Amino acid sequence: MLKGVLAALLLLAWPGGRAAAQQQDLATWATVEMVYDWERAGLELDGLLEWRTKDRVRRTDCAVLYLAVNRQVLPWLSLGANYEFSYNNLDEDGWMACHCYRLRATLSTRLWRWLDVSLREKYEHSLGQHGYRDMVLRQRLRLGHTLPRSGVEPYVSVETFNSLFVGDGFRLARTRYRGGAAFPLGLGWTGDLFYLYQDSRTKGTHVLGLAGTYRF
Repeated sequence: MLKGVLAALLLLAWPGGRAAAQQQDLATWATVEMVYDWERAGLELDGLLEWRTKDRVRRTDCAVLYLAVNRQVLPWLSLGANYEFSYNNLDEDGWMACHCYRLRATLSTRLWRWLDVSLREKYEHSLGQHGYRDMVLRQRLRLGHTLPRSGVEPYVSVETFNSLFVGDGFRLARTRYRGGAAFPLGLGWTGDLFYLYQDSRTKGTHVLGLAGTYRF
């Protein structure tokens, strides 16, 4: 049953024939994340380093430093804020440093005792060199299920990025379709192996990703 639900979600969300008219690329994302549970303050502190490639894995796309603070305010609601610094390869325009600020709210629940469902709303404001500015609302639906005994969690998600600039009319900038599996590694570590397709009007990017998270 789970396989049917996940397959239906991907079929409904998949961009279809438009990919044939786009420029296509293959990329990788590699992430190391540290999460600290600050129990006395009721907060979760999160730090992350990420490296991304592009141009069929031949060149660096960007390097990212991410810092976040999260709080579980209700059993089904968490709130958070984060700052991200990235150094981005803009090809012929050279490299650009970018600062990004985000606020997020995540609603989560379990359905039928086996399906974990979450809806994340994230406000994102980015500022970069040479007057670069971007402001979007990111909305993500995620479905997952933890397999008994093994602790492996296969999941799928769909995330949209809509522009918040006046005059854009909440225009859809891009969409991400992701499927993967999180798995325990022991000694406080968990892994996440995934495939992601990022769809925009001019470019489609196939991403192979690997993430490691340590909790203490």
